[in-house]
Amino acid sequence: MDDIVKEFLIESNENLDRLDRNLVELEKSPRDQELLADIFRTIHSIKGTTGFLGFHHLESVAHAGENLLSRLRDGLMILNPTITSGLLAMVDAIREMLALIAAFVRPQIGEGAQIAISQDETAELAAAIAKISERVTALQNSIQAPSARAARAGSGGTRP
Repeated sequence: MDDIVKEFLIESNENLDRLDRNLVELEKSPRDQELLADIFRTIHSIKGTTGFLGFHHLESVAHAGENLLSRLRDGLMILNPTITSGLLAMVDAIREMLALIAAFVRPQIGEGAQIAISQDETAELAAAIAKISERVTALQNSIQAPSARAARAGSGGTRP
């Protein structure tokens, strides 16, 4: 397995374990800005690395989580059980995508191992990751829709 991808998988899984713990803590202290900033930086780091490595569906899932965290950090949303569930689902989706990447990336024997994925495997991996990405997008939309309605109601808007 390519050393960079191997290191990425290890580091990302460690970061996701930390995110799980931090999100549980954030649920107990939803206004803890320092903890929220740490969670944001962690997902931002994962997103940046996925983009660099070309894992674009994974990057878009991390970006969706980052956007949600940004809205929490900026006070546009307040953490509630639905948002917490959405963030935990995002962590699970990223973990699932990482497992798919690890399963499809296999080492070649010898010095200077390279990533070896057949075209069929690439298509299968892309389809599986796209399905996870679609689930996260649907979840993100379901979280943001109620907050948008609440914001309109708070501003006196009457749009449906």
